[in-house]
Amino acid sequence: AAGRDGHGLESTRPHTMSGFWGLEVKPGAKPTPLRKQPGEMVMVLKQAALAPTGKLSADPSVLSVSVGSDTNERFVLCHLASGKCEQWAIDLGFGPDEEVNFHLTGKCAVHLTGFYEMDDDSDDEDEMDSEEEEMARMQGEAMEEDEDEESGEEEEGEEESGEEEDEESGEEESEEESEERRIVELDANGKEVSDDGEEEEEESGEE
Repeated sequence: AAGRDGHGLESTRPHTMSGFWGLEVKPGAKPTPLRKQPGEMVMVLKQAALAPTGKLSADPSVLSVSVGSDTNERFVLCHLASGKCEQWAIDLGFGPDEEVNFHLTGKCAVHLTGFYEMDDDSDDEDEMDSEEEEMARMQGEAMEEDEDEESGEEEEGEEESGEEEDEESGEEESEEESEERRIVELDANGKEVSDDGEEEEEESGEE
């Protein structure tokens, strides 16, 4: 998580609460890591409280945190003392790639509690991937519809072209048939005229 002071500390509000986590920090020189192994969750620290184990001391227990490989750079989170301030509300989120360690001075152990949630970046990436897939699917369907429409138009064009060719062929055949009938009729009429002429000539010869 991006820190307000550049050290990875950030006040966060849960978006998708995934589960509870708790950790006991004991006094000593050895730091207590937030994670035993890398994870994919953002861990949110909500509270620090004096552990009810052993004899409580009036001396303050000072809880601090370091982020990164340099454990010497520490930031104080709270001062806890029995009978005065035994717990303290905190609201800090730590990203999945951050190396976080807690440090405690004093005589009393401290319990840390909070919850972990999915990394916002992962949620955004998943949402973007889903949107891209949906857009690609819609574009594919639109392209298929366009192809179907173009194919249908081409088929209709081919059918219309075929009908026009059939009509033109039929008209040509009708014209040819009409011409043939006209020629036959002219021939027939010519023959009749010719026969009439021959008959007239024969009649005039007899006279």
